[in-house]
Amino acid sequence: MFDGKKDAGWIVTFQYPMRLRDSFPAGDSREGFSSRATWTAGALLLILYLLAGVAYSAWLAPVARYPDEDDYLKLSYNLLHGPGYSMDGVHLTASRPPGYVFFLSVIRAMGGDFFSFRVVQFLALGATILLISRLGSDKGRSSSLVLVTGLVICYPLLFYISGILYPQILSGFLFILALVFILENPRGPTLNLAAGLTFGALILVVPTFLFTFVVVLGTAYFLKIVRWRDILPITLAVALVIGSWTARNAVVFHRFVPIASSSGMNFLEGNNPQATPKEAASNVAMNPYYQEAARRGLDEFQTDQFFKDTALTWIKTHPGDALVLYFEKVLNFFNISNVYSYRIQGEASAAKQVVLAASYLLLLALLGWRLVEIKRFPLLTREKLFLIVYILSAFTSAIFFTRIRHRLPYDYLIITVIALHISRRLELWIAARRSISDSARTT
Repeated sequence: MFDGKKDAGWIVTFQYPMRLRDSFPAGDSREGFSSRATWTAGALLLILYLLAGVAYSAWLAPVARYPDEDDYLKLSYNLLHGPGYSMDGVHLTASRPPGYVFFLSVIRAMGGDFFSFRVVQFLALGATILLISRLGSDKGRSSSLVLVTGLVICYPLLFYISGILYPQILSGFLFILALVFILENPRGPTLNLAAGLTFGALILVVPTFLFTFVVVLGTAYFLKIVRWRDILPITLAVALVIGSWTARNAVVFHRFVPIASSSGMNFLEGNNPQATPKEAASNVAMNPYYQEAARRGLDEFQTDQFFKDTALTWIKTHPGDALVLYFEKVLNFFNISNVYSYRIQGEASAAKQVVLAASYLLLLALLGWRLVEIKRFPLLTREKLFLIVYILSAFTSAIFFTRIRHRLPYDYLIITVIALHISRRLELWIAARRSISDSARTT
């Protein structure tokens, strides 16, 4: 499908929603009703999953449960009803990346509230599932949608995060959409522009995806998915999106602030003498740094630079400790549990931790099964891309710190690989059963 073949099915998905069924081929004529029934079952399962999300959104109290949610709500409110991109309603800021704030502001502008925010995030998750079912479909297999939906259901953290005002659901959708544009063939200016603009929007939502963009483009070039003549326009489109917000910061604050003024804080949270691979922002040892910045009377940009300088000084003076911590953070990328701040301990019950651990271990076990059978089923080009990006993302994320929540958009990659393999296995099993049935009839 995306390995050099001409297939514009995903375009139908966006342009003609009422013909969504046509964008997921029903297989060959021998499958007949069974293939159509499989696709229908997948669509019904997805609809039920989204309806459960709507019910969950209505059940949740219309309040912020995490500190970060409050920041996004304040920024989105002030963007519409205040002086602009402001946290306190008085002073303009660049303290948070703007992408997710714009997302919430659009919903607010249409009269949306907590319920609407959450429902739209569930719809974004549903759209991501549809995109993954295209990436996870080999030779137009109709089982892909039901498999992907089933795998997402078995990974309940995605359902839980959809009810929280965090950018991971939006960034996951944009990430998978960008990969769809990268993998689509034949390539042309429109596809390259779409890929670049999508990646640019993604980076404005979660700036660390800038590293992922480099990894994806480099790997795609190595695997001959894109060529040099594709890389330049994609990169220019990304630069256009990022540059527009950076230009806003330059005009407003008269200084160079690429995307947000929070990178220093994130860097120091993951690189200081008391930092641990699991704690990150929940590390109370960060308090002295906040207090010192306040004592010096630093503004948000001076504070950002102070945090960066402090982290770099520690790394330079303790290179061995910093290197060990870095690789511990790489391993923590694949962890099954996190350490949580005392402020949100109520959200981190033992039962949730067990479900979180078990669901990710299930994904890893299924991925292990896929890799064990690599000789019988060689990796497709896109599977190589997904696995390389997944592994290298642990190394890019560890520059700052690693958290399970931050890994979620990347987990879609292994879900896609698993869906591809189960789909192949099911086809072989069905073919074997059909062969046995045909043999029985002839005898």
